[in-house]
Amino acid sequence: MNLLGELQEKTRVSYLFISHNLSVVRHIASRVAVMYLGQIVEIAERDRLFDSPRHPYTQAPLSSVPEPGAELRRERILLRGEVPNAADPPPGLPVPPPRPHAEERRRKEKPALREWAAGHSAACHLLSS
Repeated sequence: MNLLGELQEKTRVSYLFISHNLSVVRHIASRVAVMYLGQIVEIAERDRLFDSPRHPYTQAPLSSVPEPGAELRRERILLRGEVPNAADPPPGLPVPPPRPHAEERRRKEKPALREWAAGHSAACHLLSS
């Protein structure tokens, strides 16, 4: 990972780095896109995304990453339900929400990826209301 970083600094090359390891993503990336079933659900500069995730599918995995030296443990966010068939996804956004009040709307309608702050976009009904 360090070699990739050094090469990037020396040659000004860009990488598309795909990983489920959030610690590695935080170490290597400058901008992060979170995908679910082939759709981008959130995209932002690395620090903004890790410090202030907006989409439930971003918040859930980040809530499980241990933070060295953290005084208090973060509340763990769990997504419930089954992962839908990626070849035949439902009409709405198929992310099982930890927020029950979003359930009905998300089943019927897929939210658009919208900018909620400069350079930080998320596809979430609660941000677009």
